[in-house]
Formats: sequence, C-alpha cells, structure tokens
Amino acid sequence: MGLSLDGPRDLHDAYRLDRGGKPTFDRVCGALKLLQRHGINFNVLCVVNHINGDHSLDVYRFFKNEGVQFIQFIPAVEQRPGGGVTEWAVGDDQWGRFLCGVFDEWVRDDVGRTFVQHFDVALQCCVGLEPILCVHAQVCGNCLAMEHNGDVFSCDYFVAPDFCLGNVLETPITDLVASPFQRKFGLDKWQTLPRYCRECPVRQACNGGCPKDRFLTTPDGEPGLNYLCAGYRRFFRHIAPYMRAMAGLTYNHCVWLQASRGAPM
Repeated sequence: MGLSLDGPRDLHDAYRLDRGGKPTFDRVCGALKLLQRHGINFNVLCVVNHINGDHSLDVYRFFKNEGVQFIQFIPAVEQRPGGGVTEWAVGDDQWGRFLCGVFDEWVRDDVGRTFVQHFDVALQCCVGLEPILCVHAQVCGNCLAMEHNGDVFSCDYFVAPDFCLGNVLETPITDLVASPFQRKFGLDKWQTLPRYCRECPVRQACNGGCPKDRFLTTPDGEPGLNYLCAGYRRFFRHIAPYMRAMAGLTYNHCVWLQASRGAPM
C-alpha cells in the first residue's frame, strides 16, 4: 500500500476510514479522551490486521501511554468467496507473534496494571477454570446478537439467515437462547473439533478457537482446523511457563487469605 506507517495514526487509518474516505484517528482518540474526562469505565477493542500485526509494541505502548487499562485484541480474519483470506487479514503466525510481543512487555512491566483479555483468559485456564471468552471456551453459544428489528442470531459472527433463531417480538429471548438449534450450535464447537486439535498440547487453552475461523484442513486431511492455529500454538506455548508460575502464586495467595481469615483449609 506504500504506507510510511509513521506511528499509531497511520496504523489506525490504514483501514479505519469513514464513508467519505477520510481518516478517523483523531475522532476515535477524541472519544477516548471524552470518556476519560468524565470518568467512564471502558475497554479498547483493537482489530489486528496484516499491517498493525507487525507493530505489536507500537500498538500496545500507544494504548498504555493514553491511559488505557483494559484491552481486547481481535484478529481480522475474513475468507474470500473463492478461497483464501482477504488482503487485510492478519497472518496466522503473525497473530501469534503479535500476542507474544505484547505479552513479553506486559509480563515484565504491567501485570496488575494493564489487563489484556487473552492473558486473563489464559490464566483462567491455567488455574483450572473454564475460559469465559467464547473463542477459547470448550463450547459456545452464549454470545448472541440482536439486530435493530429484534431478530436474534446465534452469534455476532454468524448474522446470516441460516443462523436466525427468531424475533424477540414474537418469541421470548429465553426460549431462543435455549432452543435446540442454539444448543447444537454451541456444542458443535467441541463435537466437530478435529482429532488434530483434540490431541494438541495447547488444546485446553485454545479449544479450537472461533468456529468462524475453522475453515482449513488438518495435516491428515480432516476439516475444521482454525486458520489461526499456528499463531495460537506459538502464543500458548510461549506463555505457558509464565502462566504456570502466576497460577501457583494465585493459589498460594488464596491459601494465605484463607489461613489469615481462619477459614478451614
């Protein structure tokens, strides 16, 4: 694209233009400052694409310098109709390198001060809890999407006619959430997981990733491999020793709290 990539502005505006083709960096930063000025809690959702995916520390440090405490990184993955992914999609291993780059700085300087969703979820898994993030939960189906007209869909990544559960003006939302179609949608995340994934050493933390990205085949030809598999493998292997140490510290702290309060061990 011939971009100079001269700092966060270029990284943002590479794909964040308005309908008139004008950049949006200043407006987005202005909105962030407005929230901060009025003491409103927020978290930043940052889409990682094939351009900013090579600038993990630039992106992360920019957020820290702007006083952002809670960050979610979301990989940009979109299939082309004829196969492959779009030109803006983050690369599979590039996604892993991005997360590892951010993690290395976070674990050294920012634990307890800056909260990155993927790191929080990985620690949950390491202490034996089910990840609350649907992407890495064993089953999904609890993060539905509703359109302005009341139509409810299985997921905000599956807003398509085949995944429309009904309309809240006609059916109680509790019935839509508990419908057989939606239960099957959630269970399929685990039940269609390829053997290659089930036997993976990082399966417990990854669980195959988001179903929308599982459009590749495994080395032995089974369908359902996540496009970001290489990245997730790199990331979860890289952070494993740190997470085990943090899990141990968390456990010891909980034991100490129980003992200090006279609770039974």
